[in-house]
Amino acid sequence: MAINPDYELFKKEFPEPAKVFGELFQAVSSYALDEKTKQLVYLGILTANRYSPAVPVHIAMALKAGATPEEIKEAMMLAIPAGGLCNFLAVLPKILDELNKQ
Repeated sequence: MAINPDYELFKKEFPEPAKVFGELFQAVSSYALDEKTKQLVYLGILTANRYSPAVPVHIAMALKAGATPEEIKEAMMLAIPAGGLCNFLAVLPKILDELNKQ
């Protein structure tokens, strides 16, 4: 499974806040959405925020949850109207690199 080196550094340097962040993620992640949908939404948000280090992790999780490469690309393209084309383009190489590994 891919890892996010930034998040690993956060966990190492700030273990208590990282633990609380993990709990926050669980607390806001209700059970109304299936895992595939959650990962697709998360990938759209990562794209809108230009945060490519987390892309490999969440693409792997989305694929494991049953998402297709086409669904992943579409979810990430939905960030264009909300986050702008520049943000999408900043993450696009990482998206394609990860999907081409599959």
